[in-house]
Amino acid sequence: MIRIQIEQHMGISMTAALGTVVERTDIKSSIGPFRSLSGHRTMYPEVVIRALGELYDEYNKAFTPLVRVNREWESDYQYCIVDGMPTNWGVQIDMVGLPQCFLDTVVDMPVAVVREALRGKIFEVENSLAGYQLLENICSRKKEDSFFKTRFRAFLDGLRDRFKKSIALLAVTDEKYRSILEVEFGKNEVSDDEVRELSGFDRLFGPIEFRQHVEKRGGQSEYLLYVRSSDPVSKLKKPDSVVDHPLLGDPTMRKIIKAYTLTLNIDAPEMEPARRINDTKWYMPGMGMAFPIYSEADLLRPEFGQYLRAQGVDPQDVELGRTHLRAKPAQGAYGCYGHVSSLTTARFRHELRRNMRQRGAYLVQPEMEIPTIKNTNDGTEYNYIDRNFLAVVGGHPEFLGGFRSFMPVSSAEGQRGRNHGNGATVWSEIV
Repeated sequence: MIRIQIEQHMGISMTAALGTVVERTDIKSSIGPFRSLSGHRTMYPEVVIRALGELYDEYNKAFTPLVRVNREWESDYQYCIVDGMPTNWGVQIDMVGLPQCFLDTVVDMPVAVVREALRGKIFEVENSLAGYQLLENICSRKKEDSFFKTRFRAFLDGLRDRFKKSIALLAVTDEKYRSILEVEFGKNEVSDDEVRELSGFDRLFGPIEFRQHVEKRGGQSEYLLYVRSSDPVSKLKKPDSVVDHPLLGDPTMRKIIKAYTLTLNIDAPEMEPARRINDTKWYMPGMGMAFPIYSEADLLRPEFGQYLRAQGVDPQDVELGRTHLRAKPAQGAYGCYGHVSSLTTARFRHELRRNMRQRGAYLVQPEMEIPTIKNTNDGTEYNYIDRNFLAVVGGHPEFLGGFRSFMPVSSAEGQRGRNHGNGATVWSEIV
């Protein structure tokens, strides 16, 4: 009964006075514009924050087998192992937006009940954070730092104190390095002082600079590394394209990077799929968040029906097209690249077959209903999702804050049922 009540709240359409949309001109980036509802703030009750923390703990535990098969050298991920368990120091949890009526309802519920409700509302968890300047400033107020910036900077300082080392951003490909400069900093080059001011990290390395750095220090790194190893967008669009890996393709450089990294996301370019960990979603099946398939035939297995029933979905509703599915590449992709979602079963399976030939194994979830809200200040209707950030601080999960991502229903992306950061997005703060 509790689950049914929660689902009813999640599907409701609401109206509220969200305030005035403000365009932010203080964010240096090649992309934009950036807009926020600076007067609007969502406050999560403690029970939701604790539930997210428990799911974050599960996520870290799910990385134990992934790290084991990915490991190449004894020194791999040495700064990510705490009490023998791999630790993703900071994560972004992308999930369905939580309506205010839901937040009000769960205030006095047990954490376990809320945790299980949220488990089925998470799209995915990312372990390499990006967009630092945007996240820190999009919801700042005059001279007051945002909730996220205060806590994110404290989190980085805690890692520096723990390991007595500075922290550098590392782009492992030339294309990723140029993208970080343009998108994260809005510049063609940055000084260390600018990196600290705009991101909180101490330095930015591209492939050439990092190689020079370790060669001068006899194969050692002066910095811990926050590694940005995701494939460039060109690879996401065309999975068969080849990316030049001047660092990860060199075993000597890769060993050094894996020894100093703070992120569990380092693969060899030639590594077989079963060992890859970069942009992985293989934690999801073990957490009951998705069902793995290696061919279309796996959708007919009894185990898939059991998975659907565990999500509160009748398999017959899927077969008849009353409930839709979403399938995602199991690894090597982020955002909505490679996703398959369709209104008809036949079309869904056709698109799935085509994509699996290019991208390998997939994970399947029931399509999640995105709530909507109308801003009574100007009449704009939005769908919205929540992006929440957590980190391990002092050995325990800590909520760094989050952002509600509003997408106008009338926009091109809103019509397609997609909600992600672009020029139409309007942001507000979650605390």
